[in-house]
Parts: sequence; structure tokens; C-alpha cells
Amino acid sequence: MSEIPGFKTVEEEIEFWETHDSADYWGEMEEAKFEVDLHQNLLHPRMITLTRRPEHCPRCGNDLDDAVIEHVARSCGHLLMIRDVPALRCQRAGHEYILEKTLDRLERLLEIENTEKLQPAEIIHIPVFSLNMAA
Repeated sequence: MSEIPGFKTVEEEIEFWETHDSADYWGEMEEAKFEVDLHQNLLHPRMITLTRRPEHCPRCGNDLDDAVIEHVARSCGHLLMIRDVPALRCQRAGHEYILEKTLDRLERLLEIENTEKLQPAEIIHIPVFSLNMAA
């Protein structure tokens, strides 16, 4: 097995790992544990995140339109909505995409909201019904 070299900069390390197979260094790898808190958009659960804007729909090749959506997620036991979120929508099949930089902004907003430093622009009340009411 090969030995992982020392890196002087993050860029140097990135360049190394982009050109080398991590399987060659498996014996030197340390176990990493971390928590991930993914905030799935409950209104658009099949939305895919892209690193860059494609010219055409990655799934079917059709043209994409700019769209503005609402992002609804659970955070700290409650629902919250973020409006005016830019997205991409396939003209033909309706496939939806969000750019990574937009997702980063959403995550930052949710972090700020979790620390209670941000007041909502608006509060809406949602009626809740039980299906048993229609029995």
C-alpha cells in the first residue's frame, strides 16, 4: 500500500485525491463519524441538487426553465417554509433541480433560524384535519 503524503495546502490535497484512488491508501484511512441533517424539501421530494447549471435536463435532455419554488422542511420539530427559492424545471417532463449554491444558502438560513437569530417574514396558520373526520 502507498503512504499518504503530507500536504502544505488544501488545494494540494484536493489535486492529489482527484488524481489518486483512495483504495490504494485504505490501510491509512481513519474512521470518521459525523452527523448529517438533510433538510428535504417536503413539497419537492424528488428535486435533485446540481453543482452547475446544465444546458439541458440531465434526465431527458429537454430544455430547462428558471422557476421559483417554496422550500418546506422540518426543523427542530416544526415545519417552516422558505419562499423565493430559485430552481430549474424541465419544460417537458417537469423534472426539478436546485443548484448547490442555492442549497448552501438554504442550509445557512436554516442554521440561522435554529439559533433563533432570525425572525420570519410571515407566519401562516395551517389547518390540520384527521382522516377519521370523514369516516
